[in-house]
Amino acid sequence: MGWLRAASFSDLKEGGVVGVDVAGTPVALYLLDGALYATHNICTHQFAFLSDGYVEDGCVECPLHQGQFDIRTGEAKCAPVTGRLATYAVKRAGDDVFVDLETTATVEAAAPAMPVGQDSRTFVIVGGGQAGCRAAQHLRGEGFAGRIVMIAEEAHPPYERPPLSKDLLLGKISSADCHVLKAPELAALDVDLRTGTRAGAIDRKARQVALSTGERLGYDKLLIATGARARYLPDVDGVLYLRTMEDAQAIGQALATAQRLAIIGGGFIGLELASVARARGVEVVVIEREPVLMSRILPPAIGQAFQALAESTGVAFRLGAALAGIRRNGVGTQLVFADGSEMVADLVVAGIGAIANTELAETAGLSVAGGIVIDEACRTSDANIFAAGDCALYPQAVAGRRIRLESWANAEAQGRAAALAMLGKPAEAPDLPWFWTEQFGLNIQMVGIPHAGDRVAVQGEIGAPESVYLTERDGHIASAIIFGDAETFRIARRRFQKGEDPSAGLKGLRWLDQQKESSMGYERTLESLPQQAAPAATPAAKQYVWPADGLTRVPDWVYTDDHIYGLEVEKIFKGHTWNYVGLEAEIPKAGDFIRSYVGPIPVVVSRDEQGGINVFENRCSHRAAEFCRELRGNATEFVCPYHQWTYDLKGNLAGIPFRRGVDGKGGMPKDFNQADHHPRKLAVTTRGGVIFASYADDMEPFDAYLGPEMTREFDATFDGRKLVVLGYYRNTLPGNWKLYHENLKDPYHATLLHTFLVTFGLLVAGNKSLMLCDESGRHGAMCSAKSEKTVVSDDSKKEMRAYKEGMVLEEPRFMDFKPEFDSPWSVTMSTIWPNLIVQREMNTLGVRHIVPEGPNQFTMIWTMFGFEGDDEEMTRHRLRQGNLMGPAGFLGLEDNEAIKFVQDGMKNVPNGQHLVALDPGTPAGTADTLISESAIRAMYKHWRDVIGV
Repeated sequence: MGWLRAASFSDLKEGGVVGVDVAGTPVALYLLDGALYATHNICTHQFAFLSDGYVEDGCVECPLHQGQFDIRTGEAKCAPVTGRLATYAVKRAGDDVFVDLETTATVEAAAPAMPVGQDSRTFVIVGGGQAGCRAAQHLRGEGFAGRIVMIAEEAHPPYERPPLSKDLLLGKISSADCHVLKAPELAALDVDLRTGTRAGAIDRKARQVALSTGERLGYDKLLIATGARARYLPDVDGVLYLRTMEDAQAIGQALATAQRLAIIGGGFIGLELASVARARGVEVVVIEREPVLMSRILPPAIGQAFQALAESTGVAFRLGAALAGIRRNGVGTQLVFADGSEMVADLVVAGIGAIANTELAETAGLSVAGGIVIDEACRTSDANIFAAGDCALYPQAVAGRRIRLESWANAEAQGRAAALAMLGKPAEAPDLPWFWTEQFGLNIQMVGIPHAGDRVAVQGEIGAPESVYLTERDGHIASAIIFGDAETFRIARRRFQKGEDPSAGLKGLRWLDQQKESSMGYERTLESLPQQAAPAATPAAKQYVWPADGLTRVPDWVYTDDHIYGLEVEKIFKGHTWNYVGLEAEIPKAGDFIRSYVGPIPVVVSRDEQGGINVFENRCSHRAAEFCRELRGNATEFVCPYHQWTYDLKGNLAGIPFRRGVDGKGGMPKDFNQADHHPRKLAVTTRGGVIFASYADDMEPFDAYLGPEMTREFDATFDGRKLVVLGYYRNTLPGNWKLYHENLKDPYHATLLHTFLVTFGLLVAGNKSLMLCDESGRHGAMCSAKSEKTVVSDDSKKEMRAYKEGMVLEEPRFMDFKPEFDSPWSVTMSTIWPNLIVQREMNTLGVRHIVPEGPNQFTMIWTMFGFEGDDEEMTRHRLRQGNLMGPAGFLGLEDNEAIKFVQDGMKNVPNGQHLVALDPGTPAGTADTLISESAIRAMYKHWRDVIGV
């Protein structure tokens, strides 16, 4: 073919790039320091013209995902690009520029030699995905010459998952195009790849992995990169999911004939599938149980932006829509909603999240809390075992907590970090979290980590191309999300990385909670939602602006506003939480039941004939009467007092009087199905004899919900001994329910208000003490070791007006402490979000159940307990010390009064703020001093994220 004219030299600019077509080949021409260079013009990662990108420091940056190539050599310089870019010989003759497509440019980078056979160590990688492959690449690139074995459970070569919901379904690429490493690359790495093989167990002492083939594979270092799996709807057939290559192929085949697709879940996967379906001409309805898209991870306005973009292409939404049933019928799949409405689709796909594959790590005894717990170097609780990718839970400085990120970029970064750590090399500074999604013709990119409660600024029209969103939290820009404007995203990302203000230069940027016109469009969107979604948070959110001082100020409306209380019921008590409902000791036998509450919602807790524990709403499916009227008892069934509809111990509708009418007249419709009309059943879990229930079907295990430190504290009290109920108290307090959480996350007041505590040394400034918080900030434990009152210093006495010199007890046994717990503390008060207090005051034990009754009142149900092995004296001792607690106890009475005074102050002098600024050195979370309010700040940090104000 020889030399072919490509362009005029006068059309080229120094430091720039021009795209041209040379004999049907897209070519990029560069003029760099007066020299000419030519490369192929399409990114090797994903289709994008490099001539639309940016030239800097001798590299061209792809406009789509910011991958970089060396212009001279074509070498891929950073993620996400890995394949080398073709380079061509180029020359100039006068004003003409010629390219030879058959001749590679003379400047070549030397391919790194792969050192093999010079090291006796074996590194094993369990997981054949993005993180594992990148780890193998970087191990070789960093000079590791030993053996690398990769265990991949799937039968395919390792492949990338992002294309499964995009180009693969559109037929733009084949499954082979998704491979992380092409066959020559894999061969060059000399990796022993075992596809179709499962790692069953890890013997940490022997440093061996047991494989499904029967082999026990020894390792010097082990990397767990097992990823995650799709979360499934329980007991539902006829629904497809997307996680694997086979899933994508099944969805692709179904889309070929589908006319109407229902997508359950309005997250990124759901919206990407909606985009593909619309591109293939399929009608799409997205069903989301929350009133706003992605409300758990994004501020409402940004969820609205994604919705507006999808609606502009014809996607329909049902938001705030709870599904009551899914079943196949003669024409497709019928979806039944909780409000009684129905729809039919001929294809249903669920994208409701993923579950980390942590079982291998758990059985090996590694630390797991919803993900495999790792440090910044991807090291687990075992120094020879590492974890990376979707299965890993790592400390993120930007987020201020441990997080598990399911993203391509995160897998890439952790693959490299793990490789360096396995080789004993120092960790590199991590990049900011970065994510992209492609929807409805737009490439949308995000840098940083937004939270649901962040304040939002926008440039442009919501959901439109080239619109820009910044989120602000605690006075700092937390993230940038940019729709279809690669250049602006590139600039914002660079500024983030340099610690500069990413909002600089963005003209017309407006904060949505300060601009009337910004919220009106969102209100109009909400008006078009189904009726049950009308009272959503966002229309009123502009009225609820958190004080500019941040977490050190809490506004009164948090405690007094009816709308906020309604959001708490929906988003907290009926949200992603485990709610305390009772003790197993209260229902020991089949047929035993108790009435309980999840938030203000009455529920029944029962033990069925098989010994299972069930929790279901105490509401008749017919006319809403509470059918269980007794506080506790034993029954074979529950009968509604109004029309005698009958329910079994599992909450199933078992009988309807005159269901078929009388003499062929009246009765229920012929197609009435009793199985579809039971009360709402809740997910149930137990630990140590304590029962919890959740409206969320996808709750993490209870220990992951608590976190490791709070789990240890919980298990110290509920240590395996069988519980025995000793009695109950019940009282109603005229205050907001959160004030009780605050009261027990406030060790400051305990040293000042309670005469008994400080005078008799139970909780005194100077004691060994701790205010413990889990990483989320929602749970806490106030802990103290009992001291003798003689250790109270004179200075402390002056500060504590509640201290009464010379006060003595008529019954000194009140202060006897009999050590019986695996704990350094004699006093602990644990707050388990959202409705449980666990008290362990020396030897008196109890749980307090918070039942909110509106923003200004709540009821406390106290259950005092002991253990089955207690002798009579220990039982009497627990009851004796029980006088410390209870509504009229030596301590409880003072707390009750204080909470009433606080609520009175807010109601009588409204529109104020609470100051919670003690201990500024601990912004939020665990404090090792009693003079701190950091745990309260941590709680409201979590609360704001959930409520979204």
